[in-house]
Amino acid sequence: MADSEDQAMKTLARHLSQAYTVLATLCLNLPVPVTLPTGAVSNLEVVQAVRRMMEITEDQPMPEEQQASLFAACSFWLGALDLYGVLTREFHTARAHSAAANLIMCDDTMHDLIVWLADTQK
Repeated sequence: MADSEDQAMKTLARHLSQAYTVLATLCLNLPVPVTLPTGAVSNLEVVQAVRRMMEITEDQPMPEEQQASLFAACSFWLGALDLYGVLTREFHTARAHSAAANLIMCDDTMHDLIVWLADTQK
């Protein structure tokens, strides 16, 4: 990989990790807290946990809009991780931009939900 490709991969890996940390913290603060695995865990464990979160999102006692935000954040994060996996085998700039776009959308939807959670705790 060229230096710019290595840098893009490092940036994506860092953003994936940071977004997952926010998602895990967010899930702990839901009306019905959910614990996602953290620490030294495999990608397989993390993927299974985020998929499960998507399955149980409707069980959270919160409005449909917030349920949709949680579902979308999980979906965007999983999409970015999938793209990252493809990028490790075959780098393409457009795919790297797609992964970054997924992470931006993940961040935005998590932010919306974090604001809602903060407002409900006042």
